[in-house]
Amino acid sequence: MMKRRVSNQGDSFDLFLDTICNTFGGIVFLAILVALLAKIRHDPSGTETTEHPVTPLMMRTLELELTHQQSRLRDLQNVRDALPEAPIDSNVAEIVDRSEELKDVSAAEKHLVERRQELGEKLIDITAETAAIPDQVEQAESELEEVTIELATTKAEWQVVRAKKAKTMQVPLERQGAGSRGIILLSREELFLVASPDDDQGEFFNKHVVSVPIPGSGSDGYEIKPRFGKGITLGSEKSIIAIRETARRLSRKDSTLIIAVYPDSYHHFGPVRDAFKSFGMNYELWVQGDGEPLQVFYGNGRNRVQ
Repeated sequence: MMKRRVSNQGDSFDLFLDTICNTFGGIVFLAILVALLAKIRHDPSGTETTEHPVTPLMMRTLELELTHQQSRLRDLQNVRDALPEAPIDSNVAEIVDRSEELKDVSAAEKHLVERRQELGEKLIDITAETAAIPDQVEQAESELEEVTIELATTKAEWQVVRAKKAKTMQVPLERQGAGSRGIILLSREELFLVASPDDDQGEFFNKHVVSVPIPGSGSDGYEIKPRFGKGITLGSEKSIIAIRETARRLSRKDSTLIIAVYPDSYHHFGPVRDAFKSFGMNYELWVQGDGEPLQVFYGNGRNRVQ
């Protein structure tokens, strides 16, 4: 830090400055007075005062006084220039420097106190969060344990249901339809009416299906192929109405209905079954394998309708 120079004038120097100021003030006063007198003396308006006329003697006196004051001013300026430079007290300069340093230190201390307070508040928050971590970890472990148990239980239940479903949906090789003539087929999101209970042997609903005699079976065996796009579309409100109408018409005959279902339409079996049961019809489920043809034989044996 740069040290400051401190001026320490004595009484003589103060008197010297007062003298210079007074002298300069007197010179200015005399100059103003001379200018006013000159203006009055040469006033072109002709209104010069007659009470206090300016004489050549007065002008000469004022000029001499002005010259004297100017000479005195020059002497005082010379004396001022000849004065030695005021001594600097090293102790005073050191005190000034230390005072400036103290101000800087005080400002830095204030900033550090504010920073310490801010960090203290953050430390309190961190401490509170740290104290809550064990409880959170314990809660998370408890929840993880519960989820693990629930997952294991669900997995075991799913395996049981899967085993039951696989057993339930196993396609039987022999299907009997004792006393049944009515047949419907569910495949590719459609319901096909295969045969009505009042149809004779070998008669099928040709608008929905195509019947082909099986070679070597005489007139007892037929393979049924659905006309895709011609059946009743499943899964809509209109389809429910159409299914109920079909069920109402088939229920006129007291017989059991065969429902043949392919894997792509398993989820439609429940609503269709309920629609036919609402009209008092019994049913028998034939679960078809994927790609397995529907074959109908009249009499005893595999895929038989008696």
